[in-house]
Amino acid sequence: MEERGVLLKKYLLKCKLLLFPSLFGIALFYVIPYIRVIYYSFIENQFSRRFVWFDNYKTVLGNSYFRLALKNSLFLIVFAVPVLVTGAFVLSLLLLKMKGRWRMLRIAFIFPMLVPTASVVLVWRTLFSGNESVFPVYFLFWYKNIGLLVILISAAFSTLDNAVFEAARLDGAKGLMLHRKITLPLIFPTLLFTVLIGVVYSFKVFRESYLFYGGSYPPDHSYTLQYYMNNHFMKLNYQYLASGAVLTSLILYVIVVVGVKLQKKYSV
Repeated sequence: MEERGVLLKKYLLKCKLLLFPSLFGIALFYVIPYIRVIYYSFIENQFSRRFVWFDNYKTVLGNSYFRLALKNSLFLIVFAVPVLVTGAFVLSLLLLKMKGRWRMLRIAFIFPMLVPTASVVLVWRTLFSGNESVFPVYFLFWYKNIGLLVILISAAFSTLDNAVFEAARLDGAKGLMLHRKITLPLIFPTLLFTVLIGVVYSFKVFRESYLFYGGSYPPDHSYTLQYYMNNHFMKLNYQYLASGAVLTSLILYVIVVVGVKLQKKYSV
């Protein structure tokens, strides 16, 4: 028993040593820079480092462009993300009916993520020439991200036990009822995870809109939080950039925490 305890301690020590490079990298490239961002959000500017505490946050929250960007980012979550997840779910169901042949289509679904956005935007400008609505950006968001969600949901389908479906069919369940009563509850944690991925990616929408509209100030409906931060970076307003970044990260943190708790609650 004592020898087993010694071996366990050595094993745990090796695990810690193996984790150290990753933890060091996270601390060096993520934690320390984020602490510095928080510091910049509390000072007057990068030249006069006088603490102004929450004045920068008040200025950012009172800025009309920040409120516009926040509203557009939330609209993207409310309208674009559900369509993205629903489309990925429907495509996964269609691929499920194809059984083993769907594996041949994996490359096709991952391909949009591999193609440079600048190349896709050239096609988008041709397809949506003269379109003044927000839908070109939404369609590009769906096109770029749906492949990953299809792969994740299809992987969840592959873990389902056919015996459960056979028992449900014997009880009279079929068609939509079968998926509503059996499939959805079983893969619900995976669906929540894909929703979280969609939400995180929606906050990163910038390059697509920037390349499509070709400027730092697109139409109001496509002005996102990334635009706000990029414009203040170009103007060297690091204090407002930092404050906006902290507020955005807090919003994301709340969304992710709620999503993770829901995922744990409904895990089977």
